[in-house]
Amino acid sequence: MSQTQWTVLGAGSLGCLWGGYLNRAGFSVTLLHRSGVSAPESLYLTPFQATEEVAFEAKLKSAEQCAPGSIKQLIIATKAQDALTAVAGVEHALADDAIILVLQNGMGAQQAVAEKYDRYAIVAACITDGAFRSEPGHVIHAGKGISRVGALNAKGKAVESAVVEQLKQMDLVIEHCPDINQALWNKLAINIGINGLTALDQCLNGELNDPERLAHVEILCQETEQVMQSLKLQIPEHGLFGLVKDVINGTAKNRSSMLQDIQKGKSTEIEYINGYLLKQAKALGIPAPENQKIYDAVLKRFHSANAL
Repeated sequence: MSQTQWTVLGAGSLGCLWGGYLNRAGFSVTLLHRSGVSAPESLYLTPFQATEEVAFEAKLKSAEQCAPGSIKQLIIATKAQDALTAVAGVEHALADDAIILVLQNGMGAQQAVAEKYDRYAIVAACITDGAFRSEPGHVIHAGKGISRVGALNAKGKAVESAVVEQLKQMDLVIEHCPDINQALWNKLAINIGINGLTALDQCLNGELNDPERLAHVEILCQETEQVMQSLKLQIPEHGLFGLVKDVINGTAKNRSSMLQDIQKGKSTEIEYINGYLLKQAKALGIPAPENQKIYDAVLKRFHSANAL
């Protein structure tokens, strides 16, 4: 059994999912929970398509309890809007040669971490697994996807192969992705086509197949495609609309992450999804009125005036 240590910052569904699978693969795991919030009383993972949950082990502590230089391999599993603050909170505990693996949804948070903490090796994972917590510390792996892993900076390039080899020991599908930026953009396009609409209409992914809703999905995809083409990024063979429709059909009974957030009364990651696309579109001089419409509607309905 490997004793390699991973520290997972964020005890939500994704943090518990990766922490659980890492521990079951033989790694030593420390799970950092939010300061001021009680640690989960127990830790359980229900693997994909399993009928019973299984216990996993992790040291539970807050960032403040981490000793200086004690973190060598850190996973940031917070929401996108919390990523920079999360890293700042454990900066005192990072070893000089620490590796930081970011799992954030959307785009922008990963790049912000890579820019501010460029002295460390920064690696990103683009994840399509689905997971949710049945209660604190208990996570259900609801959808089997792929985690594409690649470096965001030069130091990350030097370690990405070794990181991938570690992660492949988990019972998750891990794929080395030399062009992680392309993978992140493809995932962003899917989020743009699905998340905002499902949040606003309070509907499951599959309900976007309603003709009126699907027309909005198509326009969102067209706007995203224009931006990606201007950035010299690859477009899937059957277009972004084809890609997003495949995901809608493949996850028809799923609730998008944004819909889950608003149902829990949490702020959304709209700034890192449609908001990120709008920033790129503005810089390129490309109009994106449908994305603007979704972005404005989500902000107005689900965020306080000072939320973003």
